[in-house]
Amino acid sequence: MGGDEQIEARRLALLGTVPYAAIPALPAEVVFQRFVLERLHQFPQLPQHFIWQVAVGEEQVQFFYKYLPWDTAFFGRAMARLHAVLFSSRVSLAQLTAAVQQFAQHLTKTRQQHCYCEVATADPLLLTALGRAGWATIETRLQYYHPLTQLPATRYAVRAATSADSNAVQRVGATNRNPFDRFHADPFFSPEEGDVFLGEYAAATVRGYADVVLVPAQEVVDSFLAVSYLTPDAHLLGLPLGRVLLTAVGSRNQGWHRQLLSETLWHLKERGSTWALLTTQATNRAVVHNCELLGFRLGGVTQIVSWQA
Repeated sequence: MGGDEQIEARRLALLGTVPYAAIPALPAEVVFQRFVLERLHQFPQLPQHFIWQVAVGEEQVQFFYKYLPWDTAFFGRAMARLHAVLFSSRVSLAQLTAAVQQFAQHLTKTRQQHCYCEVATADPLLLTALGRAGWATIETRLQYYHPLTQLPATRYAVRAATSADSNAVQRVGATNRNPFDRFHADPFFSPEEGDVFLGEYAAATVRGYADVVLVPAQEVVDSFLAVSYLTPDAHLLGLPLGRVLLTAVGSRNQGWHRQLLSETLWHLKERGSTWALLTTQATNRAVVHNCELLGFRLGGVTQIVSWQA
């Protein structure tokens, strides 16, 4: 486990990947303790979670990563996620690049074929080291939040999806490709694999992965928006929350993204939530436009980077 000096040196960078850090009502120290420090301490105790350490000169660099058994089974290739990288402020770019290269060699030796991580844009040393070591930038993510104080006056007819909508939601998720999402922008996956995965993910939201999935009430179901109440995190923070997990809109429901997002804000407000969260790609101009119209505020920017053997 990383020492206090390493963790403190990486404080702002690690906080930058926690979406709750931007919420004004939450003290940064509380978010840091519960979503950075405690999770780093718990990390090696969890199944399939590992800490790999390498020396560069007189310094140590630690890589916190986990195997992804579900993803590995779905895609038929061994996959992992890098959760965090710890190092002191004395580590140079050359040293960090060398450490990342050695971590990639470790992944290869353990038969991993793909690894990705989310890095705060305000973490330039790590981003540069990853790039120099051959990791590719796949996606730029915008982290939005909404205070749920002023909601749109116009209401729209929506309903909660049921199991009977599962096939329709799966079709919408699979057939409305976003070329800039993580699975379609990463050359490790074929476009068809990305389509199938997002279709399965969409269907899973109706089957219980999401807390609620909203669809138009009086339209052909060619759009949906899945929401999580973030129950464990909301309990830790003492704030009722909601987050958009996934959304897709087909041609027969053109324009429904804004309506579904607007009704999501109302839904969360009516159930007592005080904040809503949403992540989208910087390239998704339509979603960015709708977020701005509906009163979302930009809380942070992160990068998805990936490595493949």
